[in-house]
Amino acid sequence: MRTTDVVVLGAGLIGLAVAAEAAARGASVLLVGETRFGEASPAGAGMLAPGAESDELETDVVRRFAVAGRDLYPSFLRALHDETGIAVPFDRNGILELFADGEPEHRPEGSEWIDARALRALEPNLAEYSGAVMHPNDGSVDNVVLLAAMQRRIELRRSITRVGAGVRSVNATTVRPRVILEDGDVLEGGALVVATGAWAAQLEGLPRRLPVRPVRGQLLMLEGALAHHVIYGGGGYLVPRRSPDAPHSFERTIIGATMEEVGFDSHTTPEGLAHLRNVALRITPESGSAPLVSHWAGLRPVTPDRLPILGPDPRLPQLIYACGHGRNGILLAPVTGEAIGALTAGATTSHDLSPFAIERFAEAL
Repeated sequence: MRTTDVVVLGAGLIGLAVAAEAAARGASVLLVGETRFGEASPAGAGMLAPGAESDELETDVVRRFAVAGRDLYPSFLRALHDETGIAVPFDRNGILELFADGEPEHRPEGSEWIDARALRALEPNLAEYSGAVMHPNDGSVDNVVLLAAMQRRIELRRSITRVGAGVRSVNATTVRPRVILEDGDVLEGGALVVATGAWAAQLEGLPRRLPVRPVRGQLLMLEGALAHHVIYGGGGYLVPRRSPDAPHSFERTIIGATMEEVGFDSHTTPEGLAHLRNVALRITPESGSAPLVSHWAGLRPVTPDRLPILGPDPRLPQLIYACGHGRNGILLAPVTGEAIGALTAGATTSHDLSPFAIERFAEAL
């Protein structure tokens, strides 16, 4: 048996962020990560869009948490670079939300309307639209480089030990929760954090079934810089990606994303590719001649209300949930790490996690 202060299950962006924060607070950490647990982290497009997606953030508390996640990124990435030497490409140029039928009646505070002429001057490759709402504080981060940097940070922390074996079951009913691995080893910690992504509901031994299901998202990457802002429109989105060799210029473009209820099938499909190609054409006709670089899929961990599950179990406070982030795992990784890391140390967090408590789901109680 191996004992530690904190056991974190899941080594995607959420688990990595929680483990690093717990260690920064003086804890010894065992980070358990099967490859599949991190599957969604490198598969996303890296959007940081609480402004553009404000309609999906139904309460002020939820909006504040999402905005806090976005606004934490500059300092988070600076600290990550100082520790690892890895510079993660990050853009806060704003997100353009396209409209074909004129200015919308309502838009988030701080956003502005850009008419067709100004939009054409800003992004000359776009299809014909009547204008766009600019969400000036939103942007994107290169989540693939981010994942590599966060993994490197874990390697540099002596108080964090990676565990590669799969999890057979957990027992959180004891004073110190235990994790039984598939190789027979047993891990014991003062706190146990569940950050297992789309597989959270499959974890054996939890006191309740977590209402998290996988939703497949297919994306593609095209050669060339089709725009210089993240674009919402055409039934999807477009995200420019910077060159790792020339960080001040864009060289490729990501188009996303499908939302498919297909269980744990993470394969791409010809239908998905055709759909994404059409999304790209509706945003910019220039995409029709852009060579395809890659086409991939990932599994988003989605809850019934599309909000994450964050915080301690109501009956077992040593068991802490950090899962179900859906499309916002990248956006919320640093702020989730900050909040859940504090809870593992028995401290309070400045973030209001009440909208994300497991108790909101009757079927989980």
